Amino acid sequence: MYNRIRQWDRFNDQVLDHIERYTLEQYGSEEGTEQIDLFTTEDCWTNIQRYYNRRGSNVRGTKEALRDIIKVAHYAQFIYDKLKVELSEGDVY
Repeated sequence: MYNRIRQWDRFNDQVLDHIERYTLEQYGSEEGTEQIDLFTTEDCWTNIQRYYNRRGSNVRGTKEALRDIIKVAHYAQFIYDKLKVELSEGDVY
C-alpha cells in the first residue's frame, strides 16, 4: 500500500473519532434533525474560513490546531455532499 494511502487512513480514523466522540454527542445524530442539515454550502465555507483564520495563533494549543484541521475536513465533506445534491451530480470518480 502506498504511504499516501496509509497517511489518509490514519487521518480518516481521526476524523471518524471526532465525529463519534464530539459531533454526534454534541449536535445529535438523527437524520434530518442535525444542525448541519440547515446549513448551506456557504455556511460550511464560512466555518472553514473561521478555522483557517485561527491558524498559527497557538492560543488554544497545538492539539486544538490539529482538531481544527479535522473540523475543516469534516466541513469539506458536508460541502461535497451538499454540492452533489445541488448540482444533481454523482461522485467525482
